[in-house]
Amino acid sequence: MPDSLDIQETPVLSGAGLLGLVTTGMYSDPLSMYREYLQNAADAIAARELVATARVTITIDVSGRRVRIRDDGPGMSRKEALERLLPIGRSSKRIGADRGFRGVGRLAGLAYAKTVSFSTRACAEQSVTRITWHSERLPDLASTESELDRAILDCVDIETLPGSDYPEHFFEVELGDVARHSAGLVLNREAVRDYIGEVCPVPLGTEFPFTERVERLFAAEELPLTLEVLLDGDSVPVERPHGQAVQLSNNTEVPFTEFQEVRIPSVDDTGEAAIGWIAHSSYLGAIPRHGRLRGIRARVGNIQIGGEAVFDDLFAEERFNRWCVGELHILDSRIIPNARRDYFEPGPHLRNLENHLVPVLRHISALCRRESAARNRTRKVLTALTNVEELHALAISGLLTAEDSTRLVREGLQQLQDLQESILQRDVESGTLERLEDAESQLSSFSHRRVPPQLDDISPSEVVIYQKVFGALATLAPSPGIARNLIELVMAKTSKNHQGTPETDPDRITINNSKAAVTLRRHTATNAESPDTQSNSS
Repeated sequence: MPDSLDIQETPVLSGAGLLGLVTTGMYSDPLSMYREYLQNAADAIAARELVATARVTITIDVSGRRVRIRDDGPGMSRKEALERLLPIGRSSKRIGADRGFRGVGRLAGLAYAKTVSFSTRACAEQSVTRITWHSERLPDLASTESELDRAILDCVDIETLPGSDYPEHFFEVELGDVARHSAGLVLNREAVRDYIGEVCPVPLGTEFPFTERVERLFAAEELPLTLEVLLDGDSVPVERPHGQAVQLSNNTEVPFTEFQEVRIPSVDDTGEAAIGWIAHSSYLGAIPRHGRLRGIRARVGNIQIGGEAVFDDLFAEERFNRWCVGELHILDSRIIPNARRDYFEPGPHLRNLENHLVPVLRHISALCRRESAARNRTRKVLTALTNVEELHALAISGLLTAEDSTRLVREGLQQLQDLQESILQRDVESGTLERLEDAESQLSSFSHRRVPPQLDDISPSEVVIYQKVFGALATLAPSPGIARNLIELVMAKTSKNHQGTPETDPDRITINNSKAAVTLRRHTATNAESPDTQSNSS
């Protein structure tokens, strides 16, 4: 049975105008409630200096539509529980020092469940106090302070439970009857694990190559607190999503190559406003969203503020914020997160942070542009080199006249010269340089070969005609490779006709591909001296 509680014995329970925020739901993302409850656990543990025992266990009961979040922090006595868990909009936390401070975050679950229960005790000698809030009892905003206090007490049940089944000291939040509209996220273990790893105060991934360097950025008293968060049934606690490399959308792995520390002084030079880091890579392109690590992130008390786009406005081109990985830990207590925790309250200290951050982000943009330009140059070099190699293969094939082959070789040598004059040594790998040298050597030692075996079954008078037509193809086709493919198609068609393959018009051959179309008319020996040969390109 719920305990009876006289309103005269309770503290002031509300701050003006805040019940409406809880009633309508101040959080747009159902998963944000996990942030609020882990944030409160971190504050309680940090306040009592119990970092060595900072463990949180999360139990998700899908069939029962329930969630339980229990930490082994200091817990609360009955008196503390009533003082801290009943008021709305009042908090004893320190603005700028604690992670939470507005007095409404603990009720975030009311937007997504019918009940939110808080169970706690501070030592083994105490009973367990449970305070249960009922979302369906939340009334409309009352007109006076006293009415609002009475309304809040009407929304809660307060119980005293025996402590035999509970830890000596703990704090537990339980959501009962999670709403169906939010159950897809709130009860989704993978979504919960990913969200906690991205947003909440958990350790960096064990595979991240710069974990120790990140820790060395901070003085002992500034080292970000981390919680050991374990989803019930998992053997490994939740970690941040950083691994050895960045996974791009084309299944390419790009390893982290360089670590850059970021330090931003406070306005009055009394200390550092923020400390951060950037893990540089090859900047091959935008990192996929599902990796949950792209962008320069902001964190206060090791809790993420906003998301991947929090500093988009400070980039000259915001797209480059999708190419990089990094964090900025805000240390200046005068830079305060706003109520929605998606950015910070405006003021001179925030402007100082932004002004110092802009050059850092411009440097990232410059790296992205530089790497992109270098890749484009390398791509052009490889395309041109492949074109020259295909040109050489066609020239020595014997499928062209000696005159056309010599012309192709001269073109290839000129292309190589132009290519060598335009490239920078840093743009190409040693293997590519060797290919350039080989191509030049082969073209320089070119000699025309005899008629290839493919033309052996064609009369000598027709061979020259074919070679001239193939020369025209080499001139008209977009590349030597495409010309060679078209020639091979013609040869295959000719071979079939010689073997008696039926044709609608046995003297007409039509070859099509995506970039060129060719029509040829074969001729008998009687009219070979006046060939009717057509070659069209589209």
